[in-house]
Amino acid sequence: MRNKLHQNNDSLDSSNSLSGGLNGSFKKPDLKAVMRLYIFIFVLLLTFGALAQTMHFEIGMIVTQVVLILLPALIFLQRYRVDMLQFSRLYPLQIKYVPTIIVLAASMWALNMIIAAGLVTGLMEYGYEPIAVLEPPATFQEYLILLLVLSVFAGICEEVLFRGTIMPSMEEHGLVPAIVFSSLLFALFHITFLNLVTTFILGIVMAVVVIKTGSLWGGILYHMLNNFIAATYLYFAGQQEAASEVNPQDYWVLLPLGIIALAGSYYSLRLLQKQSGREPLLKNRKNWLPRGWFSRYFVIALILFLIMALLEFAIGFNWLGLPEL
Repeated sequence: MRNKLHQNNDSLDSSNSLSGGLNGSFKKPDLKAVMRLYIFIFVLLLTFGALAQTMHFEIGMIVTQVVLILLPALIFLQRYRVDMLQFSRLYPLQIKYVPTIIVLAASMWALNMIIAAGLVTGLMEYGYEPIAVLEPPATFQEYLILLLVLSVFAGICEEVLFRGTIMPSMEEHGLVPAIVFSSLLFALFHITFLNLVTTFILGIVMAVVVIKTGSLWGGILYHMLNNFIAATYLYFAGQQEAASEVNPQDYWVLLPLGIIALAGSYYSLRLLQKQSGREPLLKNRKNWLPRGWFSRYFVIALILFLIMALLEFAIGFNWLGLPEL
């Protein structure tokens, strides 16, 4: 019976997950409502979240994830009386998917790392200096704390918001538009131009994992693994510059890694599709974005992102003429 629940077709998954509690007597969440939630959390992130992380990064990150991201999402879902098991796909993750998700997460992380490193290296040719967003953990204890913050808290809280709340609220417009637009919002939410493309790709893949496995826990596991690999790489790199700067000649070394990562990603996605037994997402696609996606709420999100991206470039290229530290 549980397997049958997980194998419902995409149309049933989309329509049933959107039903409210008490036989639909409550208004279901829609694009407009969830965009208001998104802007509210985005503003909290840029104000209280930034302040909390400035005072103490690890504690500030936990406060940001739990209080500013997870709690508003849960209140939103409670307000609409949704059946979270069905709406947010909180079904248990079947064990058969775990090895596939592990290989996919590792492969996609390597691909995204190469893309991001290439972009940073190209900008450095024009005088850009990478900004150290995260300092490498100096001790193993600091590494474990970073894992707790980035992997566990971010993996759970961000997935509940984006793949458990925002994406399902858009699925009445189709699964593909819901995946694409929620992933775009996910990328903007991370307020960095340099990682915009890679974060968007990350959001797409995690959304596909949630849809194909029929479980939000699949996305949470993927998110945790992605951040685990990133934190571990940062720890062993020893310093932020080593983690982000790649000399042009190093690309000959990265080329085999890129080929392996690309093959691993392709194989894992194919296997995930086969294991799920679901219809391919693009087969019945009608649109790429949900109706009404370009609204004042999206414009606000875009403006906030562009302000932070401009600040990122101003600091990286030292347009402000600040003395070097």
